[in-house]
Formats: sequence, C-alpha cells, structure tokens
Amino acid sequence: MMQLLKCEYLKTRGRFVFTVTLALTAICFACSVYGDYDGHSGPFMLENGWLMMLYQLPMMAGIFFPLISAVTASRICDIEHKGQTLKQLLCAVSPLRLYLAKFLWGFGIITVCIILWWTGLIMFGHFIGFGGQFPLKLWLLFLLFTLVPTWTVYTIQLALSMIFKNQAAAFFTGVIGTFAGLFSMFLPQLPLLRRLLPWGWYGALQFVGLFGWTKETRYDAAYLDIMEIDWVFFAAAVIASILIYIIGSRIFCRKER
Repeated sequence: MMQLLKCEYLKTRGRFVFTVTLALTAICFACSVYGDYDGHSGPFMLENGWLMMLYQLPMMAGIFFPLISAVTASRICDIEHKGQTLKQLLCAVSPLRLYLAKFLWGFGIITVCIILWWTGLIMFGHFIGFGGQFPLKLWLLFLLFTLVPTWTVYTIQLALSMIFKNQAAAFFTGVIGTFAGLFSMFLPQLPLLRRLLPWGWYGALQFVGLFGWTKETRYDAAYLDIMEIDWVFFAAAVIASILIYIIGSRIFCRKER
C-alpha cells in the first residue's frame, strides 16, 4: 500500500493538487475571519468570539470543503482516465487496492487542509483577543463535526470520479449537492432535509445557536448557547460514510472487471 501511495504522490505532484487545495483553504480562512470587529457588533463579537465563530463556521465549511473534496477527487482520478491507462494499471494491482490508495491519498490531503484551517482560526482568535477562556472541548467537537461530513462528501466524489470518465458528472454533482446543502441550512424548520444530504450535515451537526437577535435590537439582546448534540445522528452519519465507501468501491471493482 505504501508503494501505491507513493505512486499517487508522484502522479499528482505536477498537477498542483496541493497548491489548489491550499489556495482554497486560504480563501476559506479569509472568509471565515472576516467580520465587523470594530463596528456596532464589535464588542459582542470580541466578547463571544469563540462561540460566535462556532456558530458561523459550519456554513463556511459547507461552502468550501465540498468544493475542495470535488477538486481533490477529480484531480487524482482523471490521470488514468485522460491517459486511458486504467486497464493497464489494473493488470498490476487489484481494483480494490487502487481504489483504497486513491481514497487514502485524497483523504490525507483534505484532512490536512481542515486541520490547517482549524488551527489558523484558533491562532486568529488568540491574536485578535477573543474574550473568555478558549473552549478546547467545543472546538475539538467542531473539528470532528467538520471532518466527518467532508470525508463523506469526498467518498461520494471519489466514487463518481472513479466510475465516470467524464469528470463533469462528479463536478456538477458536487456543485448541486453544495447548493442543496446550503439551502437546507436556511430551513431550520425542515431538519430532515439537511440530515438526508451529506452536504447538509455541516448544519445538522451544528451545536451553537444564536438567540435573541432581531433586526431592530440586533446584538443588544442576543446571546449564544450550546444546543443538544444528536449523537445518534452522528453515529448514523459515520455508518453511512462507511457504507458509501463500500458501495462505491464495489461498483468500481465490478465495472473494471
């Protein structure tokens, strides 16, 4: 397996996979830290910064990390499709091992991007001077609840990119799924919708809520609170991720055999 992972590294080294994913992560970070820290809402933002970011960040993650997943999966899979070398490669390695190698390689790239983004946000919070003690436990939960949906979305994108030669099918699926996931975040009265879509799991796993905000009073009477976490749904999401990987790998193996 280590040789296959090294091959994936060598194949993607000149395709700017790391450059593109890190650039998208940097843009995600810039959008995540942008805010009104000096205006009317500045005192509220600085005093409640740690929780406020946990309230706002799931939407940022739901926009950028599915895109990063789609780009990563497409870039590491279209090499064999464009060169029409997949059949030759499968003469030397089993389809299941090749699929696993590509999954692990993309999995590692996306995980590094998320951890860099998460670490950068914590450093920014300390630098700008968010009030109160840093809630490490909550931020670790947020990291976990960002990783799992992104891994699931990447698993879907990988399956589509491996099965279909035309990467437009996987890309448009990712775009439609991202918009659907964002749309579900704006419909809190329909929680089932965001739970059905892996792209909406960022919102379904959100555990910080903003209450008391109105257009007239704005942040004067607003407060942030921790909502109950649905661990049953989280467990179901993890199981669904595993099943999606198994189904995708089996479809690819049958197709190539």
